[in-house]
This record gives sequence, C-alpha cells and structure tokens, in this order.
Amino acid sequence: MQKVIEVEEGRSVNFKASAFSPIAYNRLFPGKDFLRDMDKLHEKNKEMEKEKDDSISHFDMQDYELFVRIAYTFAYQGLAPSPRETEEQREFTEKYRDALDWIDTFDTFSIYLILPEIMELWYKNNKTVSDSKNPVPAPPEK
Repeated sequence: MQKVIEVEEGRSVNFKASAFSPIAYNRLFPGKDFLRDMDKLHEKNKEMEKEKDDSISHFDMQDYELFVRIAYTFAYQGLAPSPRETEEQREFTEKYRDALDWIDTFDTFSIYLILPEIMELWYKNNKTVSDSKNPVPAPPEK
C-alpha cells in the first residue's frame, strides 16, 4: 500500500508499506527489529489517541527515533515500484545516510499528524495480506 502524505506545506512524501518493509528496515538499520518497533509505536499511537491533550509528555526520544526510522523506511520504499533497489533509492540512501539526516531536511514533521497515517498504512497493508477472499474448505471427514 502507498500513500502520499503532506509532511509540511508544499512538501509531500510517498510512503509505501509492503511485505518487504521488515526486510528493508533490517537492511537500512541492521540489528533493529521492525515488527517489535512497530508494536511499540502502535502502543504509543493508542496512548496518543486516548490522551490527546497529554500525549506530548508520554512520547520520549526513543519512541521518536523508532518513528523516524520507520518513516524513513516507508519513504525509501515509496521511491520504487519493487523490492529491487532502484537508482532513486540508492541516491536517497547516499544523500541521507541516516534517518536523522533525512528528518532534519524538514522544517516541520509532526509526529502527532503523521504517526497515525503511517500506522494506518502498515496495518491496512497487513490486513489486506491476512484477509482471505476464498477460504479453503475443510477436507471432508472419512
């Protein structure tokens, strides 16, 4: 699934989530666990939804770094139609060797607006993959 999200006025990013996302994340951030990090962000997103007014105090730097790495991975994937690395992706990783270098190019990058969009993108992708259109019937009993 792909989604173009306006990150700041006049600047949009094409984010893409797919079955390749955990692999891309691992390649971009060796030693990091995509699914564990997504679970942590999912929990943080649920907290933010519950406590709209007080959510700032509950979002720490470690959570922000998870968010930045995942956003960077989805932006990286949004540059290519397939898992094979393209020239655009190669240029992206050469220009922004680190996710923090990439995030620093934005004047604003509201985690409170973008995190729910990114989470929705991943979980819609997951749901699409896991929902069976034609369930296989059970074998007949003997």
